[in-house]
Amino acid sequence: MDAIERIEKATEQASKAVNAVKPDQLGDPTPCSEFDVRGLLNHLIGGLGMLTTAAGGGKAVAPDSDLVGDGSDVGSRYDAGRTKLLEAIRADGVLERTWEMPFGALPGQMMASIAFMEHVTHAWDVAKATGQDTTLPTELAQECLDVVTPMDTMLRMPGVCGPPVAVPDNASLTDRLVAFMGRQP
Repeated sequence: MDAIERIEKATEQASKAVNAVKPDQLGDPTPCSEFDVRGLLNHLIGGLGMLTTAAGGGKAVAPDSDLVGDGSDVGSRYDAGRTKLLEAIRADGVLERTWEMPFGALPGQMMASIAFMEHVTHAWDVAKATGQDTTLPTELAQECLDVVTPMDTMLRMPGVCGPPVAVPDNASLTDRLVAFMGRQP
């Protein structure tokens, strides 16, 4: 999978999870301990906007307002941000230039990998928090595991992911991925 296809598939998976969230679930806890469902949805939707700005050559700024509202149209809000991001990353040379994110400037290819990992992982988080099927498509889970494994040191920095969780050798690919990302499957 190339970088654009990765982001397309990751955000498609996240869209399925986000579109199934019910407004009465916004206060529920998530496997991502710093967020409840509302906070995680704000993080995802805000992240789409930041990535779009950075991919377009601007300096991304973290949003300072609630992007979820009453939750009744959170899926369409996510999907609108997803569409804008996919348009931005398809521009010529976007992955070859530096993206200015709130936490620093990073190569476009690296940010594309981070965006991929974030949306796959948080798709699982949203699904888990809201009682949906958490099984990720095999190809997507394997691709994400291949991308994140070399990032192990970075992922263990404070505020990124917790330590990996032990799972049995026969654990599913989804469970191995989320366990690597510090989640309890």
